[in-house]
Amino acid sequence: MKLEDLKLYQECLDFEAKIWNIVSTWEGFNKSTLGEAFVKDADAISANIAAGYGRYNFKDKKHYCYISRGYLLKTKGWLLKAKERTIIQGPVVDELLEFLEKIHRMLNAYIRSIGRTKTEGGSYDKKDNFNNEEEVNGNTFTADADEFFSEEELTNA
Repeated sequence: MKLEDLKLYQECLDFEAKIWNIVSTWEGFNKSTLGEAFVKDADAISANIAAGYGRYNFKDKKHYCYISRGYLLKTKGWLLKAKERTIIQGPVVDELLEFLEKIHRMLNAYIRSIGRTKTEGGSYDKKDNFNNEEEVNGNTFTADADEFFSEEELTNA
């Protein structure tokens, strides 16, 4: 399967396009300070998913997804700052935050699916032998991989 067919990647590109369209209307100080960093960090979400997708082993794939998740949270921070500084209005911010939460859940599900195959009972078996502990580092957006990914996407992760 191609990267462009991955639902998570498509959602990231859609989100990044929304951020681009908003920030491109800004002028002066807002655009050169908050705006540039906002767009770069939003774009880094999909860029790191792509970098991981091209890696051969599962550990590298996950590593780039963790980096992507960091940029996702950084982007959330820029969004909250834009709201606080009244550069972006409340309803738009709420919609974008909801979009980010969806991507966050999808990314967490994708990370959990990397290196695992689905068994007949619906659970996942590890394919690799590196440390793959459950995450308990404050990431509250969880979902099952099945919620966002087709069987083909899960087997090719």
